Amino acid sequence: MEQAGGVGSVGRVGRVGRVVVVGGGFSGLAAALALGRVGWDVRLVEARDRVGGRTLTRWLPDGTQLDLGAQWLGPTQDRMYALVAEYGLTTFPSAALGTPVLRWDDGLHPEPPEPTGRVLARLDALAARLDPTAPWLAAEAPEWDRLPLSGWLADAAGDPTAARYLGRLLAGGLLATGPDEISLLQMLFYLCSGGGSALLLGMAGGAQQDRVVGGPAALAERMAQRLAATAGPGALCLGAPVTVIAQDAGGVLVRTDRDAYPADVAVVAVAPALAGRIRYDPPLPALRDGLTQRMPMGSAVKVHALYPEPFWRADGLSGVGTSATGPVTETVDNGTPDSTRGVLTAFSYGDEARDLRRMSPDARRAAVLDALVAMVGPDAARPDGFVEYDWSADPYTRGCFCGVLTPGSWRGYGPALRPPVGRVHWAGTETAVGWTGYLEGAVRAGERAAAEVTAGTSEYR
Repeated sequence: MEQAGGVGSVGRVGRVGRVVVVGGGFSGLAAALALGRVGWDVRLVEARDRVGGRTLTRWLPDGTQLDLGAQWLGPTQDRMYALVAEYGLTTFPSAALGTPVLRWDDGLHPEPPEPTGRVLARLDALAARLDPTAPWLAAEAPEWDRLPLSGWLADAAGDPTAARYLGRLLAGGLLATGPDEISLLQMLFYLCSGGGSALLLGMAGGAQQDRVVGGPAALAERMAQRLAATAGPGALCLGAPVTVIAQDAGGVLVRTDRDAYPADVAVVAVAPALAGRIRYDPPLPALRDGLTQRMPMGSAVKVHALYPEPFWRADGLSGVGTSATGPVTETVDNGTPDSTRGVLTAFSYGDEARDLRRMSPDARRAAVLDALVAMVGPDAARPDGFVEYDWSADPYTRGCFCGVLTPGSWRGYGPALRPPVGRVHWAGTETAVGWTGYLEGAVRAGERAAAEVTAGTSEYR
């Protein structure tokens, strides 16, 4: 292989050593800052021309905040709340004034029919039997890993509409996939990681409880500013997609199209599907490489329909809704306290999201608005704005909310998810054991990778 820049002495030039972090989302920023605090010379390399990863905030001319990507915080997400406070930001509660709605095949219902709660309780009980650090070790893991969630739900619910609804709510709303695209084991791991279905699905008291004033992207920008202030302006390299990571006994060499960065160790803080597009020299071990081929990104369409005012509140509705049918699985009132605009945000997942993506923009808009009319009434047909962002088309994201293992993959490839490969360590929300797939998981995973690097300092010198 090409020698990694003669970097055997790199660590002795800096303070503790030199590290390159690949990826400027929350996981990469958390890793870089944590390593900088304990004396590492840090360089963070990000493909986009911005930090923040799967967060992105757009501002309307009237100052209304639209979060196009990840946006929520909730109870037990302690690291994110601590970072919000540390960097001088605040949160506000998600709008949920009024009654939620559920669209069933025969119309609107005030709450899900009986089988729903019973099935969720069974899933939570099974999830509680997992060790989130090694879900493949559960006694039932071979069976659970082979079984698609859709098959289990069909038996457990005993009603086709309830099974379909739960598949959309769980596989879609939590993982942005279809219930036939993930295994029961993947779903149970996710429930275990996030503290159970009530916490994951809830608004007030749940994972969708709060939003960040200015958007999570504002927090990422402040973290990047601190990194630049403490590690030097050259520590943050934007617009620099990594193409090659080489390593040998002397160190690592991280290459982009323009530059090469020698270091003692690298932290790769991007989703496995994207990490697999980097060329490694020597090649990754077969199981780690196989993992990247079996952990595709989810597929979601997130659309903001904008109105002069949140008309649904006058009708006693919260804007929060779920649907067992149609292209839209979920809606939320995404208004902000400092704006009088009505913002009704719709989510579509899996096959439904892919169907929408194939449509022309006008047809997609019409399909989404028809679904909103069915949820909150005819006034939804007349928005004065319609904003969508396709994360699957983003070349440095390729989907959302996160990467998920396909049926049959957890037992064979899950053990390769977190362990380092030589001098290359793995971060990213997919590698978290708590709040996987969320901003909280991203931060925890970055800090865990930083702790691994620090623990191995003597090996890298």
